[in-house]
Amino acid sequence: MSKRFLAICAFGMLCVSLPALGAAQEPVQGDSMKSDSMKKDSMSHDDMSKDKMSQDKMAGDKMMKPQIFKGWVSDSECAAHGDKKCSNKQHVANGAKLVIVTDGDNKIWTVTNPSTVAEHQGHYIQVKARTDPAKSTITVQQVKMLKEGT
Repeated sequence: MSKRFLAICAFGMLCVSLPALGAAQEPVQGDSMKSDSMKKDSMSHDDMSKDKMSQDKMAGDKMMKPQIFKGWVSDSECAAHGDKKCSNKQHVANGAKLVIVTDGDNKIWTVTNPSTVAEHQGHYIQVKARTDPAKSTITVQQVKMLKEGT
């Protein structure tokens, strides 16, 4: 019985002291974690978000940097059938989109701001534009008429 009594007492002491021991260690652990996190992360969460956003913006700017393209202004209906020189404005009036078919690769880019190239449908041009390769769209900033083959 004395062994059982001692075991129960020891278990009771352990049960009583563990929460107290854990509570006493928690602030110490929390303080060390705070100091560690302060050492590892000298920037606040807001600063990190701003930094990440500026990196994303820079990456986006690199992807969306204006480029120079040469090609033909056509409409989506004709370009889909291989006619990159289509000047039939009725196709656009019927719902086709204005597109630029680039030289060399014959890539078809849907123009997001068609008014910039509307008067050049069927013409060979050079544009300064930003592209969105995922959507195959192009936003024209400047247009310059070219002679065919230049």
